[in-house]
Amino acid sequence: MIKNHITIAFRSFFNSKGYSFINVTGLAVGMACALMVFLVVRHETSYDLSQSNLHRIYRVETENIKENHTYPGTYTGMANALRTDLPEAEAIAPIMQRDGKTMAAGGATAYGRRSAGERRFRESVVFTDNALFRTLDYTWVAGNPDRALSQPNAIVLTRAYAEKYFGTVDVLGNTIRMDNKQDLTVTGVVEDYPVTTSFPFNMLVSFTTVKQIDPGFEENKWNGWNDNFQVFVVLKKGVAPEQLTGRFKSVVVKYMGREALPDKRFKLNHLSEIHYTGNLGGRSANVGLLKTLSVIGALVLLIACFNFINLSTARAFKRAKEVGIRKAVGSSRKSLIYQFLTEAGFITLFGGVLALIISVLLLPVLVAALAIPLTLDDLFTGSTALFAGFLLLLTTLLAGIYPALRLSGMAPIWALKSHAIVPAGQWFSMREGLVVVQFAVSLVLICCAMLIDRQLDFFRNADLGFNKSAIITVGLPDNRPEKLHTFREQLIRSAQIRDVSFSFNSASAESNWMQAMEYRQGPKVVQVKTQMKMGDSHYFDTYGIQMLAGEPLKDSDTTRNFRVIVNEIFLGRIGITNPRAAVGQRVYYGDGNEFATIAGVVRNFHVNSLHQKIDPTVFQVVPNNFYQAGIKLQSENPTSTSIQTALADIEKAWTKAFPDQVFEYSFLDETLAQAYQSETRTARLVEVATILAVLIASMGLFGLATFTAEQRIKEIGVRKVLGASVSSIVALLSRDFLKPVLLAIIIASPVAWYLMNQWLQNFEFKISVSWWLFVAAGSLMTAIALLTVSFQSLRAAMLDPVRSLRSE
Repeated sequence: MIKNHITIAFRSFFNSKGYSFINVTGLAVGMACALMVFLVVRHETSYDLSQSNLHRIYRVETENIKENHTYPGTYTGMANALRTDLPEAEAIAPIMQRDGKTMAAGGATAYGRRSAGERRFRESVVFTDNALFRTLDYTWVAGNPDRALSQPNAIVLTRAYAEKYFGTVDVLGNTIRMDNKQDLTVTGVVEDYPVTTSFPFNMLVSFTTVKQIDPGFEENKWNGWNDNFQVFVVLKKGVAPEQLTGRFKSVVVKYMGREALPDKRFKLNHLSEIHYTGNLGGRSANVGLLKTLSVIGALVLLIACFNFINLSTARAFKRAKEVGIRKAVGSSRKSLIYQFLTEAGFITLFGGVLALIISVLLLPVLVAALAIPLTLDDLFTGSTALFAGFLLLLTTLLAGIYPALRLSGMAPIWALKSHAIVPAGQWFSMREGLVVVQFAVSLVLICCAMLIDRQLDFFRNADLGFNKSAIITVGLPDNRPEKLHTFREQLIRSAQIRDVSFSFNSASAESNWMQAMEYRQGPKVVQVKTQMKMGDSHYFDTYGIQMLAGEPLKDSDTTRNFRVIVNEIFLGRIGITNPRAAVGQRVYYGDGNEFATIAGVVRNFHVNSLHQKIDPTVFQVVPNNFYQAGIKLQSENPTSTSIQTALADIEKAWTKAFPDQVFEYSFLDETLAQAYQSETRTARLVEVATILAVLIASMGLFGLATFTAEQRIKEIGVRKVLGASVSSIVALLSRDFLKPVLLAIIIASPVAWYLMNQWLQNFEFKISVSWWLFVAAGSLMTAIALLTVSFQSLRAAMLDPVRSLRSE
């Protein structure tokens, strides 16, 4: 029986090549989308799940209650506070990341002299202690996890980095020089981290080293924090994070004062969640993007299945006699259902093979688009095979069960009638409904793709309030005044360079320094959570920031009582409306006695990405916190030749000022664009999904138009004999297919409007949803449907009526 079913399915497949091609292609594309979405979602949801202490590891996060925002970083005093005040913790591991460190080994000599065998690289370094090895799972190649980071100037390397710097893993006792100033002794080597980790650290330096390389570092600071400093805890068995609410409230009171309770709260975030909320690994998953991917994969697969259902039911009249004869000779309905499901499974299997080929070809494209570390090996794993088997079964049932039930349900007498066709009222409504769903989904995707592109255009062209073009940024390995003076003197000699500014970061940056500030006027005290911008006297000129009142900063404004510049938002928070009136006013750092005098006010500009509102901002000169150089080129629109000349001059100046450091640079506009990578990826995915959905739906519509023309071939012949024109027949055949498309437009427009408005809520600055967008999308969808149907309609209308009316 099974062999018979397979034989008939094979014969049916090759007897209807056009029908089979449409179905196989559609199902293959749908299943390939589902398979690649599975690979992405499986990868992104598997981070850190292999840790043995997974259920007890948490990150301490800082919540700003008034702004309803939680930061992954915390105060540097948190680690010591928890060691004293959190007896429920089994281990407390502080982690601080510093980027742009020049590390040298394999031949470096003292006093900055270099030898031929030296290996130098610019690296990201993490400062931590031995508690990290009790928190996370590490496999040790050499060294003792209980003592490896106990002493200052100790470093633990991964296997890959031991081989990178020394060519071997037998490196205990060897030295790596950091920034040509600090010699670090290798005290341990661990195996390389897995791909799915939020802790991809290759260089772990003892935390006690921080004070030696940065004497100004405050280990017990409770005023201002940075997301590059994070604290992880392992709770003792049986302790739930909810039990510790009171503990953290006590920490706020003890170290920050009871007055901080209305605005500050510390909470624990489970290890399994930090991949979605920002981490020091630099790679986070966007939950919204994963959901979008999953929905897109499901919709494309459903559209392909709807094609199968539509074409199968449309072909019912061709198989009516077959069904009637089978039933007349004793076949049961159950047997017929098995037969039609076998045929559906046969087509699905062909589609599955083609889907695998498509996945192999397109996986590198997906990896590049999403910047996700997937390989072809991920496509050939046990879990992928299980999912593929489930997908084949699900697709067979989704696509085949309804046609199998309908076709097997035909009455034998009706099915054996000459020229029996399915009554229009019974069959057309179902097919029409599926076509409506297909084109409604396609229309929603078209609208979303158009709106996302418009929002991205807004990001690219928005007035940020400062000049981002023709600025090259370079990380500073050494901010000693004499070094910076040498670097500046060398740079301004170049005819390609207009100005240079040293600062903590650029005018707009994702990593910022937040500080509590107070404005005191008699008994009235106004607290403002402020973003701190540290820059020199060239900062505003380099970035094109406009002054409104007062005078810009001077390089001499570094005494104990600072002179600072504030923005308009800061003035609004402290209740001053006139910028001139703010000049000379005092603002205090936290609740202490240290204050600064407002020397001027600048116009608001976007200190963050356009996802966020503009923060109250204070600008001051703090040379110890100058970690970046902003280099403004002479031309606003430099040519490639002038850029190359400028880069050569910058590298020459770098070598003069920092002879033993690795030179790296970036363009400010490109750095700022990285803040919108998630939206750019979403746009590309939605565009691809739109093309696939429209293609599959159009193929299905083309198949339906073909079968409709075959069904009505004699009607068309009669109409032509009676004088009907080709255009009237084309209009007659096309009209029936335009009705579901127009209905799809009516249904899809409010759905698309709702989805787009929800998506736009992610941005503080955004475009509005315009009515013309729906008109354009609907017109495009109608034109596609007309082009798809018109070909078959025109072909049928031009057929010789003598041939169409001739009896079989």
